Amino acid sequence: MPIPKYIAVINKHVTNRFILLFARWLPPFAIVNHRGRRSGRRYRTPILAFPTETGFVFALTYGRDVDWVRNLMASDSGRLEYKGDEIPIHMIRFEKYDDVRELFPYLVQLPLGLISVEDSLLVEVDN
Repeated sequence: MPIPKYIAVINKHVTNRFILLFARWLPPFAIVNHRGRRSGRRYRTPILAFPTETGFVFALTYGRDVDWVRNLMASDSGRLEYKGDEIPIHMIRFEKYDDVRELFPYLVQLPLGLISVEDSLLVEVDN
């Protein structure tokens, strides 16, 4: 069961603004840059990003139906600000969390299991 939508609304309008101040430099925080699929407007959303062999994995704690995920899927590209670098991302795809659980650090797997995260997003980066 993803985190309730009202928590997502609070985070979008309050918490995220604070996290944006440091997310690009403090892993596992990162910032995903994406464009609105209808408006074309640029957005920056703080997330938790975990490196993989070919890119990054993100746990979808609010489920698949959030704006930043829908925007990335619509364009199949974006940029990730991580450890002070801006990294182009592509090959964006959903995976069931249970199928990619081992890509997350063990201490992260515990809380994700407690909130019953169902989905994750895998992205690739150019090397």
